[in-house]
Amino acid sequence: MKYINLKKYGRQKDSFYFALEKYLLTIDGDYSFLWTVFPAVIIGKHQIINQEINQQALEKNNIGLFRRQSGGGAVYSDEGCIKYTFISKTLSKDDLYFYSLNKIKDFLKILGLDAEFSGRNDILINGYKFSGNAYYQTKDGRVLHGTILFDTDLGKMSKVLTPTKEKLESKGVKSVRSRVTNLSNLVNLSREEFICLLEKYLNQNEKNLSIEEEKIINNYKKEFETIEWIYQDKLIYPEIKRKRYNFGEVVLNYQLHNGIIKAMKVLGDFFEKEEVNQLEKSLINFDLKSLELPIDVSNYIENMTNEEFLNLLKGQDTNE
Repeated sequence: MKYINLKKYGRQKDSFYFALEKYLLTIDGDYSFLWTVFPAVIIGKHQIINQEINQQALEKNNIGLFRRQSGGGAVYSDEGCIKYTFISKTLSKDDLYFYSLNKIKDFLKILGLDAEFSGRNDILINGYKFSGNAYYQTKDGRVLHGTILFDTDLGKMSKVLTPTKEKLESKGVKSVRSRVTNLSNLVNLSREEFICLLEKYLNQNEKNLSIEEEKIINNYKKEFETIEWIYQDKLIYPEIKRKRYNFGEVVLNYQLHNGIIKAMKVLGDFFEKEEVNQLEKSLINFDLKSLELPIDVSNYIENMTNEEFLNLLKGQDTNE
């Protein structure tokens, strides 16, 4: 796996790294790289912004807002949060998770830290989360990206992230801050020293970006900064059905005419397997009296069954 050396670019907005992922998926090879970012909240691909974020706090503290290509929940990151990406055209999803997260775990072991995996995407130390991860795939390959809290401002994190009480209870905690920790409390290293060691550990086969590649990435970057991409979560149809499952929240927003679905939007913090817009299209003209769905939902929403989706769609099993 080649390591992309990004030192000369310095600190960048998250949109730069999303664009880099998009570009690297289009060329041959497997890649990894580290991010150094400005303060921002990053929401999952299908999340509803106002359900998880205090936008007044964002504006007051000059904190950015971005939407990523992967599913999952909202995260806060700043200068003290080190991010990473692993991209593969050859590894399966499970193998990419195993490879990537064990890389992080083994690196920390060198520093004397004993980390453990938890749930669907977290890494813990002493029972506290310091790393969250998310995954997505395209026709070209698979991407896993994640965070390492080194010396993040946890006070700001708790102000800008406002998950529902139900979501916190599903994780067995009372607040965002109560379940996370910074690694700076556990190692006698500065942030710069930690990043340097991690980069050295990952950088076994280096690649630098060409001027032509930089131009392509900068064009992609603009896509991830548009209002259309970031604010694509509006509940615009009259019917809203939602429920939190152990794999995440699913929100179905649709329009009916004589019991027939005429428009559909699927939102939430679930992990997406294939593009859910294909699932949405397959349900146009679906009759709610039908007993079976025309498509396998588990191909689009990870771990969700057709029975669960149909019950939610019909309002038989919902938090609304």
